[in-house]
Amino acid sequence: MAGATVRILEQRERDPRTFQRDDLFDRDGRSLILPETRDLKKVELRDLHEGIELRVKGLIGYLPLTPQIVLNLVPKFPIANLWRMLEVADTEYDRIYPILRSYQAANTKPPHEMLARGFCHYLRSILTTGVARGYFLEQHHGHYRPKVQFGRTVSSYLSRGDQLNVASDSFTFSADIYPNALLKSACSAFLHVMPRGPEWDDDRNLIGEALSALAFVRPEPMQYGDQSASAMVPAWLRDSYHGALTVYSMLLGFSRIGFAYDAQGYQMPSFLFSLDDIFESYVRNTFREALAERKIAVLDGNKLEHHGRLFLDNRRFPTKPDLIFRHKKVVIGLGEVKYKPKIEENDRYQVLSQVLAAKCNVGVWISPAAPGKAGGLEYVGAVSTGAKFYHYQLDIGGDLDVAGATMVEKVTGLLPT
Repeated sequence: MAGATVRILEQRERDPRTFQRDDLFDRDGRSLILPETRDLKKVELRDLHEGIELRVKGLIGYLPLTPQIVLNLVPKFPIANLWRMLEVADTEYDRIYPILRSYQAANTKPPHEMLARGFCHYLRSILTTGVARGYFLEQHHGHYRPKVQFGRTVSSYLSRGDQLNVASDSFTFSADIYPNALLKSACSAFLHVMPRGPEWDDDRNLIGEALSALAFVRPEPMQYGDQSASAMVPAWLRDSYHGALTVYSMLLGFSRIGFAYDAQGYQMPSFLFSLDDIFESYVRNTFREALAERKIAVLDGNKLEHHGRLFLDNRRFPTKPDLIFRHKKVVIGLGEVKYKPKIEENDRYQVLSQVLAAKCNVGVWISPAAPGKAGGLEYVGAVSTGAKFYHYQLDIGGDLDVAGATMVEKVTGLLPT
């Protein structure tokens, strides 16, 4: 997109936006939407009389749409709740674009994992070019080394009869400069907050390489405003150092960002998140943490080892519930998590078939409450086997921790234990 005028348009997730046909199609009717964006299968187009209505379903972040249009997709709920969801959810932060974007300054602290990915983006650029080095004055006392300082040599050695030792000053070309001292501190800090999963091995190895390159550098703790130390490094490294140290300042709480675009904001790599995956993982981990003391396991049925079978005599059609509540190796309830405004017919049949196949008596759908609504638990109905079904709407617009605790209390009260 270099060399072209790029329009950055802010749009709330799932909200429609109307474009002129020339924005999305060329004069021959061919689509201008980037192939990588089409492959996401999240962009929905509708031909209207006044233009093309575009809706992006379930994604938030910086999404290049065409070579001249970028969508900055923002959530409909508070940004602090997004950061909290990302913190609790098993988000891998692997959908990262090599495009820097400006994040607005806000009084919210992003998840450590997101900052770690951003830091490694800059660190990789630094190591590819080579860490900065510089000349600095070093005082020497001992055997001869130029350049001899005769005044100090006479007063310290010759006047005392020592004709062998000298006092001298020399310039050393070394990596032991202040920006590298801060960079080494940052590497150690991010290494401690990185998850231990295999998907982070490449980033851990990258930080290991950086620490080896900075082995003889003494780390220094960062103070407020120290990201400006990047001005001390050569021009070809300055942007990478400034980016890495700025992200480190966010980890320490000196700088904070929101998710909206701001041309004068903080530069960081572009992330694209799937709210479907984040919301599902957040709900599962909230239950998992709360029910651990009661020895109720909360499993992910999408994983192969937790697949069920729809039919008794074969495994042709496995069941994959998002939530499996299991107590003493017995399935006591199932749940499906849907990040959508309303539960549709195929969603109802999905949970119905899973509950019947698992021979349990509780099935629940969990979805976000509509904006401005408190949500809560709603009874849906029962079937001939005695199984009962419920719909819980989670309020993600208010205090998320309180809403999560209420959800756990209401849904857990339905489970036979």
